[in-house]
This record gives sequence, C-alpha cells and structure tokens, in this order.
Amino acid sequence: MRSIGDYYPISLDLLFPIMAIIFPNCLYNKETIMSTEEIISLLQQTTMDLLWVSESDYPFEIVIWREKEINLMLFPDRANEDIKVISLDDFFAPALRVEDWYEAEELTNVDRYKLLLEIICSNLTELKVFRIGSIAIDVYIVGKTSSGDTVGLKTSIVQT
Repeated sequence: MRSIGDYYPISLDLLFPIMAIIFPNCLYNKETIMSTEEIISLLQQTTMDLLWVSESDYPFEIVIWREKEINLMLFPDRANEDIKVISLDDFFAPALRVEDWYEAEELTNVDRYKLLLEIICSNLTELKVFRIGSIAIDVYIVGKTSSGDTVGLKTSIVQT
C-alpha cells in the first residue's frame, strides 16, 4: 500500500495527531480494515469545505458503486465524451505544490490535500483517476474498499 511519503517527502506531524483522535482506526493503525461506510464518512469529513481550484472552484462529492469493477463501464452514459485515465500523482500535484507567496490559508489547504491523499492511499486499492470532458471536466478519483466496493470522490475542473 502506498503512503503519502511515496508521493512527496512531507511531514504531517501536526495533522496526524488531530486526525488520530477523530479517526483512531485510520491513520496510525494501518492494520485496521475500515468498512466502506467508515471510508465514506472519513472522505466526507476530510473534504468538507474543501474545494478543487481551477478556473472555477468545485467541491468534492462522494461516489460509490457497490461491487463494481474500476473501468470505463462505470460511466456508460458518458461513453461518447473524452475520457482519460491519469495518475493520482498528476492529479494532486498542483494542489500539493507550495509557492513562495502562499499565506496561511493556502498552506492549510495544501496540508488538507496531503491528508486527503494519505486517506485515499491508506484505505483504497486499485486507484484510478478518470477525467471526463474537455473544457468542463468531471474528475473521479476511485478505488476499491476491502469489501470490494468502488468508492471515491468526484469534483469538476474548468480548463479553457
């Protein structure tokens, strides 16, 4: 299982103790297997008031498909649209980048994205990121839970 350290050499020492109190079975005890419902709850709480920033800012929504394989068949009504599979690294890279001009709010958001990535990598397998569309793009970050459900997040990006 991949960890945030596999993506970026960072320290989450300030966030992990807080998250360990709120979610004692998630971040510190990797041996604990979370149910689909626990993962959904964790994702909901982690993405609350967190926006994906592009030319427009969009919230995250939880998506779930019970016992479905992770492939393009998750999106049968969008088969005629431009669908790309990108890496988790490529998707999260802009959100994890720290610029010299960042102030407290921007730095807090970077930390929240690092935490989100850690939660995704710690609790889901077979991770894929689907980009659907060309200008108004829907993005699905999905993976498998231990019970075989496909769970993840949906957000949108505007790129002109």
